[in-house]
Amino acid sequence: MPIFVEAAQSLPPKVAQRQQDMKAMAEAAKSINAMFKGSSPYDAKRFKGAAETIRSTSGTALSSLFDGSITAPGSKASASIETDRQKFDKLALDLAAYAAALSSAADQNPDTLGPGMRMQAGDAAVGGGPLAKKVDLAREAASMPAEHAFHLMLQTCTSCHAKYRVENN
Repeated sequence: MPIFVEAAQSLPPKVAQRQQDMKAMAEAAKSINAMFKGSSPYDAKRFKGAAETIRSTSGTALSSLFDGSITAPGSKASASIETDRQKFDKLALDLAAYAAALSSAADQNPDTLGPGMRMQAGDAAVGGGPLAKKVDLAREAASMPAEHAFHLMLQTCTSCHAKYRVENN
């Protein structure tokens, strides 16, 4: 049996689930990214499936995997999640809102990844990223081009990992 499988089996169940979900989200984001970059053909069903993978494993589902004691052997989660819980939970909910916007965009664009899904000049200034104050993120994300929501979603992942992930654990 490969070493990585043995290591995964010895992890506490919540840590193993967190790692599995994070890998699923990363793979889903790579799939969406490939479609935006044109290295993979646009397929609305695959795009939506990837967005739904992220949506279903983020938000409250993600937060619940960090209930109780955060640190554990094999985990890269920082104990600062416990002390900064509201911010962590908000990032998890933001991630779900961006993913929901991407899922909806796939429904609205069944045939092509057209100009309406693409960022336009000036879009980067709209939305403010994961640290900006948002009145209604779900509505805001749904009204922006999918590519912009995707980039903000990736920024949310990066912000969360920068603040709540430790490398040497």
